Amino acid sequence: MQKSKDSANIGGFLTIKTFKDGKLIRQSGPFKNKVVSSNGYGRNLILRQMAGDTTYPIEIDSVSVGDGAVAPVDGDTALGNSLVSGINITNMTVVNNVLTIDVFVADGNLPDDTYSEFGLFANGRLISRIIISPSYTKSTGEDTLFTYEMTMTG
Repeated sequence: MQKSKDSANIGGFLTIKTFKDGKLIRQSGPFKNKVVSSNGYGRNLILRQMAGDTTYPIEIDSVSVGDGAVAPVDGDTALGNSLVSGINITNMTVVNNVLTIDVFVADGNLPDDTYSEFGLFANGRLISRIIISPSYTKSTGEDTLFTYEMTMTG
């Protein structure tokens, strides 16, 4: 089946803000994402819900960060190499066709490390994967705010 010029698209981007002593010290991004689509993941989960199949919840409930560097593909079901998983969502809002997800991680909850990938998860199932390039290096005393925006167009 050929893709119609009027077909819908789903995608988004990630920005990262770093704070020290409550002050913004740097911002990275935006980094473009890949909303995956294999059986039971990403776009497939959304379509299943629309068809009434509620086997897998699609509410995004956590994120993970890692140091994998391979470009995301539709068949991804996890990060390339997760370093920190199960990070809670701080806030989610929908305005028109844009879903905004904020994830604030205080200094003590995100180890000092270099991160090159980010993933959104719904009940442990990957929805979207992003390569962070150049990588994000978190240092002692820094709080991190990940902001992800997903848009549906078409």
